[in-house]
Amino acid sequence: MIMNEELNELVDKKLDKIFADYSQTKDLNDLHEELAADLLAAAKDNLIEDVTPKEAVDQAFEDFGDIDEVIDSVLNENNSKESDHYHKTLHEHNFDVDTNGVRLDDGKLLNIDEDGITVNGGKTIRINDEGIKVGNMTIDENGVSFGKKSKHSTHKFHAQFNKDNYDTEVNVESLPLIDESEFEFAGLQNIIISYKSASLKVLATDGDKIKIREYMSRSNPNYQVKTDLNGDTLKITQGDVPRFLSLKLKVQILIPKQFSGLLDVYNHSGKIQVRDLNNLQQGIVKTQSGIIYGNNLKGNEITASAGSGNVTLENICSNDQLVIKTNSGVVNLDSINSVKYQIEAKSGTIKALDLSGAGVIGAKSGTIKIIYKKVTGDITVDSGSGTIKLEMPKEDSYTFDLEATSGVVKMKRNAQLKHDIFNLKEGQVGNNPQYNLKARAKSGTIKVE
Repeated sequence: MIMNEELNELVDKKLDKIFADYSQTKDLNDLHEELAADLLAAAKDNLIEDVTPKEAVDQAFEDFGDIDEVIDSVLNENNSKESDHYHKTLHEHNFDVDTNGVRLDDGKLLNIDEDGITVNGGKTIRINDEGIKVGNMTIDENGVSFGKKSKHSTHKFHAQFNKDNYDTEVNVESLPLIDESEFEFAGLQNIIISYKSASLKVLATDGDKIKIREYMSRSNPNYQVKTDLNGDTLKITQGDVPRFLSLKLKVQILIPKQFSGLLDVYNHSGKIQVRDLNNLQQGIVKTQSGIIYGNNLKGNEITASAGSGNVTLENICSNDQLVIKTNSGVVNLDSINSVKYQIEAKSGTIKALDLSGAGVIGAKSGTIKIIYKKVTGDITVDSGSGTIKLEMPKEDSYTFDLEATSGVVKMKRNAQLKHDIFNLKEGQVGNNPQYNLKARAKSGTIKVE
Protein backbone atom coordinates (compact mmCIF):
# COMPACT_ATOMS: atom_id res chain seq x y z
CA MET A 1 0.00 0.00 0.00
CA ILE A 2 2.84 2.39 0.92
CA MET A 3 4.55 1.57 -2.37
CA ASN A 4 1.36 2.40 -4.31
CA GLU A 5 1.08 5.74 -2.52
CA GLU A 6 4.68 6.55 -3.40
CA LEU A 7 4.12 5.68 -7.07
CA ASN A 8 0.96 7.76 -7.09
CA GLU A 9 2.77 10.77 -5.62
CA LEU A 10 5.60 10.47 -8.14
CA VAL A 11 3.19 10.25 -11.07
CA ASP A 12 1.12 13.22 -9.86
CA LYS A 13 4.24 15.30 -9.28
CA LYS A 14 5.54 14.74 -12.81
CA LEU A 15 2.11 15.34 -14.36
CA ASP A 16 1.53 18.50 -12.33
CA LYS A 17 4.82 19.87 -13.62
CA ILE A 18 3.76 19.24 -17.23
CA PHE A 19 0.23 20.60 -16.80
CA ALA A 20 1.47 23.72 -14.97
CA ASP A 21 2.22 25.38 -18.32
CA TYR A 22 -1.42 25.16 -19.43
CA SER A 23 -4.60 26.92 -18.36
CA GLN A 24 -6.73 24.40 -16.52
CA THR A 25 -10.04 23.41 -18.12
CA LYS A 26 -12.52 20.61 -17.45
CA ASP A 27 -11.17 18.64 -20.41
CA LEU A 28 -7.59 18.98 -19.20
CA ASN A 29 -8.60 17.94 -15.69
CA ASP A 30 -10.27 14.84 -17.15
CA LEU A 31 -7.18 14.16 -19.25
CA HIS A 32 -4.99 14.54 -16.16
CA GLU A 33 -7.03 11.85 -14.39
CA GLU A 34 -6.83 9.47 -17.37
CA LEU A 35 -3.09 9.94 -17.71
CA ALA A 36 -2.51 9.49 -13.98
CA ALA A 37 -4.39 6.18 -13.93
CA ASP A 38 -2.68 4.94 -17.09
CA LEU A 39 0.83 5.92 -16.01
CA LEU A 40 0.32 4.50 -12.52
CA ALA A 41 -0.66 1.14 -14.00
CA ALA A 42 2.39 1.19 -16.28
CA ALA A 43 4.66 2.10 -13.37
CA LYS A 44 3.36 -0.86 -11.36
CA ASP A 45 4.20 -3.15 -14.27
CA ASN A 46 7.72 -1.68 -14.40
CA LEU A 47 8.27 -2.16 -10.67
CA ILE A 48 10.22 -5.39 -10.74
CA GLU A 49 13.23 -6.50 -8.72
CA ASP A 50 16.07 -3.95 -8.45
CA VAL A 51 13.88 -1.17 -9.92
CA THR A 52 13.09 1.79 -7.66
CA PRO A 53 9.68 3.50 -7.68
CA LYS A 54 11.22 6.58 -9.29
CA GLU A 55 12.81 4.51 -12.04
CA ALA A 56 9.52 2.70 -12.62
CA VAL A 57 7.64 6.00 -12.96
CA ASP A 58 10.32 7.53 -15.19
CA GLN A 59 10.16 4.49 -17.46
CA ALA A 60 6.35 4.74 -17.61
CA PHE A 61 6.56 8.37 -18.73
CA GLU A 62 9.28 7.60 -21.26
CA ASP A 63 7.33 4.67 -22.73
CA PHE A 64 4.18 6.76 -22.99
CA GLY A 65 5.79 9.37 -25.23
CA ASP A 66 5.14 13.07 -25.55
CA ILE A 67 2.35 14.09 -23.17
CA ASP A 68 2.49 17.67 -24.45
CA GLU A 69 1.26 16.42 -27.82
CA VAL A 70 -1.74 14.78 -26.18
CA ILE A 71 -2.53 17.99 -24.30
CA ASP A 72 -2.14 20.04 -27.48
CA SER A 73 -4.52 17.75 -29.36
CA VAL A 74 -7.17 18.28 -26.68
CA LEU A 75 -6.63 22.03 -26.74
CA ASN A 76 -6.79 22.07 -30.54
CA GLU A 77 -10.18 20.38 -30.42
CA ASN A 78 -11.41 23.15 -28.18
CA ASN A 79 -9.71 25.83 -30.27
CA SER A 80 -11.48 24.59 -33.39
CA LYS A 81 -14.72 25.49 -31.60
CA GLU A 82 -13.32 28.89 -30.56
CA SER A 83 -11.71 30.21 -33.73
CA ASP A 84 -11.25 33.75 -32.35
CA HIS A 85 -9.09 32.50 -29.50
CA TYR A 86 -7.16 30.24 -31.88
CA HIS A 87 -6.22 33.07 -34.23
CA LYS A 88 -5.28 35.34 -31.35
CA THR A 89 -2.99 32.72 -29.92
CA LEU A 90 -1.46 32.08 -33.33
CA HIS A 91 -0.65 35.74 -33.85
CA GLU A 92 1.08 35.98 -30.47
CA HIS A 93 3.90 33.64 -31.56
CA ASN A 94 7.36 35.23 -31.86
CA PHE A 95 8.87 34.64 -35.28
CA ASP A 96 12.58 35.45 -35.89
CA VAL A 97 14.73 35.14 -39.00
CA ASP A 98 18.42 36.14 -38.92
CA THR A 99 21.87 34.87 -39.82
CA ASN A 100 21.60 32.19 -37.13
CA GLY A 101 18.50 30.63 -38.69
CA VAL A 102 14.74 30.57 -38.21
CA ARG A 103 13.04 30.45 -34.80
CA LEU A 104 9.42 30.33 -33.68
CA ASP A 105 8.87 31.18 -30.00
CA ASP A 106 12.62 31.44 -29.40
CA GLY A 107 13.14 28.03 -31.00
CA LYS A 108 10.83 26.19 -28.61
CA LEU A 109 8.17 25.53 -31.25
CA LEU A 110 10.38 25.55 -34.37
CA ASN A 111 14.13 25.92 -34.75
CA ILE A 112 16.11 25.74 -38.01
CA ASP A 113 19.87 26.32 -37.89
CA GLU A 114 23.16 24.76 -38.95
CA ASP A 115 22.67 21.92 -36.46
CA GLY A 116 19.39 20.79 -38.01
CA ILE A 117 15.65 21.15 -37.55
CA THR A 118 13.57 20.65 -34.41
CA VAL A 119 9.83 20.93 -33.84
CA ASN A 120 8.48 21.31 -30.29
CA GLY A 121 11.96 21.19 -28.83
CA GLY A 122 12.74 18.00 -30.71
CA LYS A 123 9.95 16.06 -29.02
CA THR A 124 7.86 15.94 -32.19
CA ILE A 125 10.52 16.08 -34.93
CA ARG A 126 14.32 16.26 -34.82
CA ILE A 127 16.49 16.16 -37.96
CA ASN A 128 20.28 16.38 -37.65
CA ASP A 129 23.52 14.58 -38.53
CA GLU A 130 22.56 11.63 -36.32
CA GLY A 131 19.36 10.87 -38.24
CA ILE A 132 15.64 11.60 -38.17
CA LYS A 133 13.43 11.30 -35.10
CA VAL A 134 9.62 11.54 -35.38
CA GLY A 135 7.92 10.97 -32.02
CA ASN A 136 9.20 7.60 -30.76
CA MET A 137 10.42 6.51 -34.21
CA THR A 138 14.10 6.97 -35.07
CA ILE A 139 15.70 6.51 -38.49
CA ASP A 140 19.50 6.38 -38.48
CA GLU A 141 22.42 4.32 -39.76
CA ASN A 142 21.23 1.37 -37.67
CA GLY A 143 17.83 1.27 -39.37
CA VAL A 144 14.39 2.07 -38.01
CA SER A 145 13.53 1.75 -34.32
CA PHE A 146 10.54 2.71 -32.20
CA GLY A 147 12.05 3.67 -28.90
CA LYS A 148 12.43 1.70 -25.71
CA LYS A 149 8.77 0.80 -25.57
CA SER A 150 8.89 -1.62 -28.47
CA LYS A 151 12.15 -3.09 -27.27
CA HIS A 152 10.72 -3.56 -23.79
CA SER A 153 7.57 -5.18 -25.20
CA THR A 154 9.62 -7.59 -27.31
CA HIS A 155 11.73 -8.67 -24.36
CA LYS A 156 8.59 -9.11 -22.26
CA PHE A 157 7.00 -11.29 -24.94
CA HIS A 158 10.01 -13.60 -25.20
CA ALA A 159 10.25 -13.83 -21.42
CA GLN A 160 6.62 -14.95 -21.17
CA PHE A 161 6.69 -17.25 -24.20
CA ASN A 162 6.16 -20.92 -23.36
CA LYS A 163 7.63 -23.13 -26.07
CA ASP A 164 6.34 -26.32 -24.44
CA ASN A 165 2.70 -25.20 -24.31
CA TYR A 166 2.26 -23.10 -27.41
CA ASP A 167 -1.32 -22.17 -28.35
CA THR A 168 -1.57 -20.30 -31.66
CA GLU A 169 -4.91 -18.82 -30.64
CA VAL A 170 -3.09 -16.95 -27.88
CA ASN A 171 0.35 -16.08 -29.14
CA VAL A 172 -0.58 -14.81 -32.59
CA GLU A 173 -2.06 -11.68 -30.98
CA SER A 174 0.10 -8.63 -31.61
CA LEU A 175 -0.81 -6.91 -28.32
CA PRO A 176 0.44 -8.03 -24.89
CA LEU A 177 -1.81 -10.22 -22.76
CA ILE A 178 -2.98 -7.90 -19.97
CA ASP A 179 -5.81 -9.80 -18.31
CA GLU A 180 -6.91 -13.43 -18.10
CA SER A 181 -9.75 -14.95 -16.10
CA GLU A 182 -11.79 -18.15 -16.10
CA PHE A 183 -15.15 -19.42 -14.86
CA GLU A 184 -16.67 -22.81 -14.19
CA PHE A 185 -18.96 -23.86 -17.00
CA ALA A 186 -21.32 -26.18 -15.12
CA GLY A 187 -24.83 -24.80 -14.61
CA LEU A 188 -24.53 -21.82 -16.94
CA GLN A 189 -27.48 -21.19 -19.25
CA ASN A 190 -26.79 -17.62 -20.41
CA ILE A 191 -23.56 -15.96 -21.52
CA ILE A 192 -23.97 -12.26 -22.30
CA ILE A 193 -20.99 -10.44 -23.82
CA SER A 194 -20.94 -6.67 -24.37
CA TYR A 195 -18.05 -4.56 -25.68
CA LYS A 196 -17.93 -0.96 -26.87
CA SER A 197 -14.98 -1.15 -29.24
CA ALA A 198 -12.77 -4.19 -29.67
CA SER A 199 -11.64 -6.96 -31.95
CA LEU A 200 -13.66 -9.77 -30.43
CA LYS A 201 -13.26 -13.53 -30.89
CA VAL A 202 -15.64 -16.05 -29.32
CA LEU A 203 -14.30 -19.55 -29.88
CA ALA A 204 -15.14 -23.09 -28.82
CA THR A 205 -12.81 -25.03 -26.57
CA ASP A 206 -12.51 -28.70 -25.62
CA GLY A 207 -11.98 -27.66 -22.00
CA ASP A 208 -14.60 -27.36 -19.27
CA LYS A 209 -14.04 -23.71 -18.32
CA ILE A 210 -14.91 -20.36 -19.85
CA LYS A 211 -11.76 -18.31 -20.37
CA ILE A 212 -11.45 -14.59 -21.07
CA ARG A 213 -8.22 -13.15 -22.43
CA GLU A 214 -7.71 -9.46 -23.12
CA TYR A 215 -4.81 -8.11 -25.14
CA MET A 216 -4.53 -4.34 -25.02
CA SER A 217 -2.22 -1.42 -25.61
CA ARG A 218 -2.59 -0.12 -22.04
CA SER A 219 -2.35 -1.96 -18.72
CA ASN A 220 -4.71 0.25 -16.72
CA PRO A 221 -6.89 -2.08 -14.56
CA ASN A 222 -9.86 0.25 -15.12
CA TYR A 223 -9.85 -0.75 -18.79
CA GLN A 224 -10.00 -4.47 -18.05
CA VAL A 225 -13.10 -6.65 -18.38
CA LYS A 226 -15.88 -6.54 -15.80
CA THR A 227 -17.72 -9.80 -15.07
CA ASP A 228 -20.87 -10.65 -13.14
CA LEU A 229 -21.85 -14.24 -12.34
CA ASN A 230 -25.41 -14.43 -11.06
CA GLY A 231 -27.10 -17.82 -10.90
CA ASP A 232 -27.07 -19.37 -14.36
CA THR A 233 -26.03 -16.14 -16.11
CA LEU A 234 -22.52 -14.84 -16.78
CA LYS A 235 -22.21 -11.23 -17.97
CA ILE A 236 -18.94 -10.17 -19.59
CA THR A 237 -18.65 -6.40 -20.09
CA GLN A 238 -15.85 -4.20 -21.40
CA GLY A 239 -14.12 -2.04 -18.81
CA ASP A 240 -13.84 1.72 -18.94
CA VAL A 241 -12.95 3.34 -22.26
CA PRO A 242 -10.59 6.33 -22.06
CA ARG A 243 -11.99 9.56 -23.41
CA PHE A 244 -8.75 11.02 -24.74
CA LEU A 245 -6.18 8.22 -24.87
CA SER A 246 -6.24 5.67 -27.67
CA LEU A 247 -6.89 2.08 -26.64
CA LYS A 248 -6.35 -0.97 -28.83
CA LEU A 249 -8.16 -4.02 -27.54
CA LYS A 250 -8.35 -7.62 -28.71
CA VAL A 251 -10.47 -10.08 -26.79
CA GLN A 252 -10.58 -13.85 -26.86
CA ILE A 253 -13.40 -15.67 -25.09
CA LEU A 254 -13.27 -19.47 -25.03
CA ILE A 255 -16.51 -21.36 -24.39
CA PRO A 256 -16.81 -25.14 -23.91
CA LYS A 257 -18.21 -26.85 -27.00
CA GLN A 258 -21.02 -28.48 -25.05
CA PHE A 259 -22.56 -25.15 -23.99
CA SER A 260 -26.26 -25.37 -24.87
CA GLY A 261 -27.83 -22.14 -23.66
CA LEU A 262 -28.11 -18.51 -24.80
CA LEU A 263 -25.02 -16.82 -26.23
CA ASP A 264 -25.55 -13.06 -26.71
CA VAL A 265 -22.58 -11.17 -28.19
CA TYR A 266 -22.54 -7.39 -28.79
CA ASN A 267 -19.66 -5.23 -29.99
CA HIS A 268 -20.65 -1.63 -30.70
CA SER A 269 -17.83 -1.07 -33.17
CA GLY A 270 -15.22 -3.53 -34.34
CA LYS A 271 -14.91 -7.09 -35.55
CA ILE A 272 -16.82 -10.02 -34.11
CA GLN A 273 -15.81 -13.59 -34.87
CA VAL A 274 -17.80 -16.53 -33.48
CA ARG A 275 -16.76 -20.10 -34.32
CA ASP A 276 -17.37 -23.79 -33.71
CA LEU A 277 -20.27 -23.75 -31.25
CA ASN A 278 -22.74 -26.47 -32.26
CA ASN A 279 -25.15 -26.88 -29.34
CA LEU A 280 -26.63 -23.42 -28.86
CA GLN A 281 -30.21 -22.93 -27.81
CA GLN A 282 -29.99 -19.36 -29.08
CA GLY A 283 -27.13 -17.40 -30.59
CA ILE A 284 -27.28 -13.61 -31.01
CA VAL A 285 -24.45 -11.60 -32.57
CA LYS A 286 -24.87 -7.84 -33.02
CA THR A 287 -22.80 -4.78 -33.90
CA GLN A 288 -23.72 -1.18 -34.50
CA SER A 289 -20.76 -0.43 -36.74
CA GLY A 290 -18.53 -3.38 -37.44
CA ILE A 291 -18.04 -6.73 -39.15
CA ILE A 292 -19.59 -10.05 -38.17
CA TYR A 293 -18.02 -13.37 -39.12
CA GLY A 294 -19.58 -16.66 -38.02
CA ASN A 295 -18.39 -20.14 -38.91
CA ASN A 296 -19.55 -23.63 -37.98
CA LEU A 297 -22.44 -22.68 -35.71
CA LYS A 298 -25.55 -24.66 -34.87
CA GLY A 299 -28.54 -23.77 -32.72
CA ASN A 300 -32.30 -23.53 -32.54
CA GLU A 301 -32.33 -19.77 -33.17
CA ILE A 302 -29.48 -17.74 -34.62
CA THR A 303 -29.44 -13.96 -35.19
CA ALA A 304 -26.73 -11.82 -36.82
CA SER A 305 -27.38 -8.08 -37.03
CA ALA A 306 -25.15 -5.19 -38.15
CA GLY A 307 -26.25 -1.56 -38.14
CA SER A 308 -23.50 -0.64 -40.57
CA GLY A 309 -21.16 -3.39 -41.70
CA ASN A 310 -20.80 -6.72 -43.43
CA VAL A 311 -22.14 -10.06 -42.25
CA THR A 312 -20.37 -13.24 -43.37
CA LEU A 313 -21.66 -16.64 -42.27
CA GLU A 314 -20.38 -20.09 -43.24
CA ASN A 315 -21.59 -23.55 -42.24
CA ILE A 316 -24.57 -22.39 -40.19
CA CYS A 317 -27.45 -24.65 -39.14
CA SER A 318 -30.58 -23.36 -37.43
CA ASN A 319 -33.17 -25.87 -36.27
CA ASP A 320 -35.87 -23.23 -36.01
CA GLN A 321 -35.12 -19.69 -37.24
CA LEU A 322 -32.23 -17.72 -38.73
CA VAL A 323 -32.37 -13.91 -38.82
CA ILE A 324 -29.75 -11.84 -40.66
CA LYS A 325 -29.99 -8.06 -40.92
CA THR A 326 -27.77 -5.18 -41.96
CA ASN A 327 -28.76 -1.58 -42.60
CA SER A 328 -25.74 -0.83 -44.75
CA GLY A 329 -23.41 -3.61 -45.79
CA VAL A 330 -22.90 -6.86 -47.66
CA VAL A 331 -24.34 -10.21 -46.58
CA ASN A 332 -22.22 -13.19 -47.67
CA LEU A 333 -23.57 -16.66 -46.92
CA ASP A 334 -22.16 -20.12 -47.63
CA SER A 335 -23.67 -23.48 -46.66
CA ILE A 336 -26.63 -22.17 -44.66
CA ASN A 337 -29.41 -24.49 -43.48
CA SER A 338 -32.43 -23.14 -41.61
CA VAL A 339 -36.01 -24.34 -41.26
CA LYS A 340 -37.07 -20.70 -41.54
CA TYR A 341 -34.92 -17.71 -42.45
CA GLN A 342 -35.26 -13.93 -42.70
CA ILE A 343 -32.41 -12.21 -44.54
CA GLU A 344 -32.47 -8.44 -44.99
CA ALA A 345 -30.09 -5.77 -46.27
CA LYS A 346 -31.56 -2.27 -46.44
CA SER A 347 -28.67 -0.96 -48.50
CA GLY A 348 -26.31 -3.64 -49.73
CA THR A 349 -25.82 -6.89 -51.59
CA ILE A 350 -26.99 -10.33 -50.51
CA LYS A 351 -25.08 -13.35 -51.82
CA ALA A 352 -25.77 -16.93 -50.78
CA LEU A 353 -24.23 -20.21 -51.91
CA ASP A 354 -25.85 -23.55 -51.00
CA LEU A 355 -28.79 -22.05 -49.10
CA SER A 356 -31.28 -24.56 -47.66
CA GLY A 357 -34.64 -23.99 -46.03
CA ALA A 358 -37.50 -21.54 -46.59
CA GLY A 359 -38.21 -17.91 -45.82
CA VAL A 360 -37.92 -14.28 -46.85
CA ILE A 361 -35.03 -12.38 -48.45
CA GLY A 362 -35.12 -8.63 -49.04
CA ALA A 363 -32.89 -5.75 -50.12
CA LYS A 364 -34.16 -2.19 -50.52
CA SER A 365 -31.15 -1.21 -52.60
CA GLY A 366 -28.75 -3.85 -53.85
CA THR A 367 -28.28 -7.08 -55.76
CA ILE A 368 -29.63 -10.41 -54.53
CA LYS A 369 -27.91 -13.54 -55.82
CA ILE A 370 -28.93 -16.90 -54.34
CA ILE A 371 -27.91 -20.44 -55.23
CA TYR A 372 -30.27 -22.85 -53.49
CA LYS A 373 -29.19 -26.29 -52.38
CA LYS A 374 -32.51 -27.44 -50.91
CA VAL A 375 -35.88 -25.69 -50.60
CA THR A 376 -38.25 -26.93 -47.88
CA GLY A 377 -41.05 -24.36 -48.08
CA ASP A 378 -42.28 -21.14 -49.69
CA ILE A 379 -39.75 -18.47 -50.70
CA THR A 380 -40.24 -14.72 -51.04
CA VAL A 381 -37.52 -12.49 -52.53
CA ASP A 382 -37.98 -8.72 -52.71
CA SER A 383 -35.69 -6.01 -54.10
CA GLY A 384 -36.46 -2.30 -54.12
CA SER A 385 -33.72 -1.39 -56.55
CA GLY A 386 -31.41 -4.07 -57.90
CA THR A 387 -31.13 -7.36 -59.73
CA ILE A 388 -32.51 -10.63 -58.40
CA LYS A 389 -30.78 -13.77 -59.64
CA LEU A 390 -31.94 -17.14 -58.33
CA GLU A 391 -30.61 -20.61 -59.13
CA MET A 392 -33.11 -23.27 -58.05
CA PRO A 393 -32.46 -26.99 -57.44
CA LYS A 394 -32.73 -28.65 -60.86
CA GLU A 395 -35.08 -31.49 -59.85
CA ASP A 396 -37.56 -29.34 -57.91
CA SER A 397 -41.17 -28.75 -58.88
CA TYR A 398 -42.73 -25.46 -57.74
CA THR A 399 -45.10 -22.64 -58.65
CA PHE A 400 -43.72 -19.18 -59.27
CA ASP A 401 -44.89 -15.57 -59.38
CA LEU A 402 -42.24 -13.16 -60.68
CA GLU A 403 -42.82 -9.45 -61.28
CA ALA A 404 -40.56 -6.47 -61.99
CA THR A 405 -42.44 -3.17 -61.80
CA SER A 406 -39.85 -1.39 -63.90
CA GLY A 407 -37.61 -4.05 -65.39
CA VAL A 408 -37.43 -7.44 -67.07
CA VAL A 409 -38.27 -10.95 -65.85
CA LYS A 410 -36.39 -13.94 -67.28
CA MET A 411 -37.45 -17.53 -66.55
CA LYS A 412 -34.84 -19.92 -67.94
CA ARG A 413 -36.40 -23.16 -66.72
CA ASN A 414 -38.90 -25.21 -68.71
CA ALA A 415 -42.20 -24.06 -67.27
CA GLN A 416 -45.93 -24.00 -67.80
CA LEU A 417 -46.75 -20.29 -68.02
CA LYS A 418 -50.06 -18.69 -67.01
CA HIS A 419 -48.80 -15.17 -67.68
CA ASP A 420 -45.83 -14.39 -69.88
CA ILE A 421 -44.92 -10.75 -70.56
CA PHE A 422 -41.59 -8.96 -70.35
CA ASN A 423 -42.00 -7.86 -66.71
CA LEU A 424 -44.24 -10.65 -65.40
CA LYS A 425 -43.92 -14.42 -65.37
CA GLU A 426 -46.33 -16.70 -63.52
CA GLY A 427 -46.64 -20.46 -63.77
CA GLN A 428 -45.27 -23.80 -62.68
CA VAL A 429 -42.11 -25.88 -63.00
CA GLY A 430 -42.62 -29.66 -62.95
CA ASN A 431 -45.79 -31.64 -62.34
CA ASN A 432 -45.91 -31.85 -58.53
CA PRO A 433 -45.26 -28.42 -56.95
CA GLN A 434 -43.61 -28.61 -53.53
CA TYR A 435 -43.50 -24.88 -52.74
CA ASN A 436 -44.15 -21.41 -54.16
CA LEU A 437 -41.48 -18.96 -55.33
CA LYS A 438 -42.43 -15.28 -55.24
CA ALA A 439 -40.07 -12.52 -56.39
CA ARG A 440 -40.64 -8.78 -56.69
CA ALA A 441 -38.37 -6.03 -58.00
CA LYS A 442 -39.49 -2.41 -58.21
CA SER A 443 -36.56 -1.44 -60.39
CA GLY A 444 -34.33 -4.17 -61.76
CA THR A 445 -34.14 -7.54 -63.48
CA ILE A 446 -35.40 -10.86 -62.11
CA LYS A 447 -33.68 -13.95 -63.45
CA VAL A 448 -34.49 -17.53 -62.42
CA GLU A 449 -32.40 -20.47 -63.58
